[in-house]
Amino acid sequence: MPEEAEVLDDSQSEEPRRVEAQTLAGDLGSAMGAPVATYPTSCTASNQWATTCRSGSSRDVSYIWRVPETGTYAFSTRNSNFDTIMEIRNYRATNEVLKCNDDTGDLLTSGITLSGLIKGTMLLIIVEGFEGECGNVHLNIAKR
Repeated sequence: MPEEAEVLDDSQSEEPRRVEAQTLAGDLGSAMGAPVATYPTSCTASNQWATTCRSGSSRDVSYIWRVPETGTYAFSTRNSNFDTIMEIRNYRATNEVLKCNDDTGDLLTSGITLSGLIKGTMLLIIVEGFEGECGNVHLNIAKR
């Protein structure tokens, strides 16, 4: 049975929402880069999350990331080799969706910019495929 990481959840349910180890690709700390992380294939992951923008029954991978300093940050799946959906949630309250993106412009990859992020805030970054697609995940994070 996979290990689980407890996540606080402000929803009405009695049990906190958990991030399952089989879908949690890693804790990135406050790292940034292009890519900051890769996942060899989301085709072997589970389907834990239902994103709020065009989600289907696709497998997903997730990352924990801590904001290194207050400001604006850009997140993307550029160079992933499949049609991605990315959603960013508050890690401490996983029902709080900060933003979701299916496609960026003419690209099938996803991009999200979040401003006003506070130093130390923990985010849950979820990447899944559009309508069952899967492949190699590239996660990019940059300060703006």
